[in-house]
Amino acid sequence: MNIDEVIAAMYQNVSFEPGTRPDWKRESEIFAPNARFVRVNDDGVFEFTVETFRQNFESMIDSGVLPSFWEGEIWRETHRFDNIAHVLSAYETRWTRAGDVINRGVNSIQLFERDGSWWISAMIWRRDGKDIKIPETAPAAT
Repeated sequence: MNIDEVIAAMYQNVSFEPGTRPDWKRESEIFAPNARFVRVNDDGVFEFTVETFRQNFESMIDSGVLPSFWEGEIWRETHRFDNIAHVLSAYETRWTRAGDVINRGVNSIQLFERDGSWWISAMIWRRDGKDIKIPETAPAAT
């Protein structure tokens, strides 16, 4: 998969409609085996492996906290040097694809290319918070 396909698959991986569940089979096509995730928000910093992220997400589905979920990209900035890349990807979340926006945030994604495919090795994300809002478009490089 190329970078665009990996990022699209990443968002599709966590999105699901009421009465269904995420398609976790795609994880092995998107994430490197030892990929790391870090969620930063107003409550602190939380670290996950691919497995612990999935377990946490499934727990929220099972408890009814997440009856459905949709996450989609709203803008992206990509920097690539040979077989490594960094993607800054802003997203919005909704309960369903056609629903109202419930959150917005930014994913900082590290990727590498191996054997003709791109893989996510690490991802850090930050949702909008009480005192922080993401811009409507990609910020200018500094």
